[in-house]
Amino acid sequence: MSTPPEIIDALESVLEIYFSGVRHRERAAFILCDNLVEMTCKSKAQQHNHRFDMSCTFHEACQSPDVALPPDLTTRVKGYRNTRNNMQHASAAGTVDLHHCATSILDGVRVIDHCWTDTSTTRFPGRIKCALRIVWLYSSEGDVSLRETFETKMQRKRWRTQEEKVSVTGRQIQPGVRDYWYVAIRMQTPLVEECLNEVGVL
Repeated sequence: MSTPPEIIDALESVLEIYFSGVRHRERAAFILCDNLVEMTCKSKAQQHNHRFDMSCTFHEACQSPDVALPPDLTTRVKGYRNTRNNMQHASAAGTVDLHHCATSILDGVRVIDHCWTDTSTTRFPGRIKCALRIVWLYSSEGDVSLRETFETKMQRKRWRTQEEKVSVTGRQIQPGVRDYWYVAIRMQTPLVEECLNEVGVL
C-alpha cells in the first residue's frame, strides 16, 4: 500500500513552520512532528487492519504489530513524546532548540520510510527533499562546520532575476538565518540546491 498523501502534506507543514519567520517555530514544528509520527503509525496500522482502534495511545500505535518500529527508533520517538508532554503540561514556556527539532524531523521521516519503504526517495517532491538536506545540516547528524557558510550563501544569493521586480505595493522579504527559507525552497528549489551543493551538503 502506498503512503497516504496526507502524511506527506503533514510533513511539509512541519518543514514550512521550521523554516518560517514565526516566533517559537521550533516548538511548534516539534509538536507537529510528534503528531505526524503518531498519525503515521496509526495510518499504517489501519491500512493492515481496518478495525484498528485509532483512539489508542501514542505508545500503543508505535508498538502495533503492523508498525513494529525498530527498538532504537521507538526509544527516540517515545523520548520526543515525553519532551512534548513536558512542554505542554509541566512547563508552558518549555521549548526545544533548532538542532533537537531538526533531529526529531529526520526521525519522523525514518518512521514514514519504515511504514512505507522508500517514501522519502520515491514519493517526496523535490522541494521536500531539498528542505530535508537543510534539516540534516542543523540536526545532531549534520556537519556543524558547514552551517555558517550555508547561511551566508542563502542570505547573499540573488533570488530575483533582472526581469523580476517587486510591485509598488509589494513587500520584499529577504531570507534571514532560516527566516522565510521555505518561501525560497518552494519557489526557487534549484537555487537553494545550488547553495547546498556549493557548500558540500549531501
